[in-house]
Amino acid sequence: MADRRGDQHGSAHPHPNLRVPGAANREDGGGRRQRTAATHLPSKDAMTAAIRHLTIDCQDPYALSRFWSTALGYIDDPDNPNEPDDPEAVIIDPDGLGPGLLFIPVPETKAVKNRFHLDLVPDQLRDLEVHRLVAAGANLVSDHRNEDGSGWAVLADPEGNEFCVERSPAERGTAPAVDTGARRFPPVRASDEREVLVAMLDWYREGVVTKVTGMAQHLAVATPLRSSSSVAGLVKHLALVEDSWFSVRFAGNPEMADWADADFDVDPDWEFHTAADEPLADQIDRYQRAIAISRSVTEAHAVDDLSVEAVGDPAVHFTLRWTLVHLLEETARHLGHLDVLRELLDGTVGE
Repeated sequence: MADRRGDQHGSAHPHPNLRVPGAANREDGGGRRQRTAATHLPSKDAMTAAIRHLTIDCQDPYALSRFWSTALGYIDDPDNPNEPDDPEAVIIDPDGLGPGLLFIPVPETKAVKNRFHLDLVPDQLRDLEVHRLVAAGANLVSDHRNEDGSGWAVLADPEGNEFCVERSPAERGTAPAVDTGARRFPPVRASDEREVLVAMLDWYREGVVTKVTGMAQHLAVATPLRSSSSVAGLVKHLALVEDSWFSVRFAGNPEMADWADADFDVDPDWEFHTAADEPLADQIDRYQRAIAISRSVTEAHAVDDLSVEAVGDPAVHFTLRWTLVHLLEETARHLGHLDVLRELLDGTVGE
């Protein structure tokens, strides 16, 4: 293994002047955590030093580097990847914006509180990030979160090194909103009933895809509410609803293979629970496939045609008209849920 501190790996931090966004105000709740920006800054021509690595003493460099790689999204140096039997380990910011973390072995375990620790600002909600890091191997040391949503949590990594998790920029109101803008209604204000129903349902369907496209995977599967609702789960649910009402109940076709073996009696929220383990791109693709089937069923029938399957108590057959109206209200309602979830999770607004 090449020397982790050798000059040949200087690319781990290509930017000589490290800037930490938000450093002038670490946390806006909790009193002692407030601080102001430094007033004595070097002149433009003054010589300064840059932080290349933050070095962490530990007993198992490789194992601890895996935890912090998960926590920060850092990667191994592509020219010198870490191996379990290496005497030290280093991970670097893939964007080259922050210093690397260097882990070196020492014989003793951590015995006292850190004199230096990291403050993490997650890109998802603070409490979700605490949950994620605990699942990755951290321990909650002390909880300074307040009822009004301010505050922070102190965690320790697998070797006991403390660090803090603060609120996300979205929670602190410092993240700029990303506005995707408005979408035009289809030109059907004077059209007949069928054209209005079909066009408006398609408008809401397209809104679902627009709303969730480009969302980070870990945010798409996050469940910030008391229920199991997530962005990914709602998209999967909408695909299931499309298939269930248009293709299966109305047209009498077999279910899509995606849920043919699902036992909804055992798990009524199966689509929400299973979405957590699947890429968001797969949910979007499945939803679009279900929509294509629904459109083909719609095109093959008149709005007064009756369903193959009877539903309700007492069981009655329903028209294509009712199916279109039901899917329109179902899609519009869940698009509203997606709108709120996305703004809550990453600040994106718009139609």
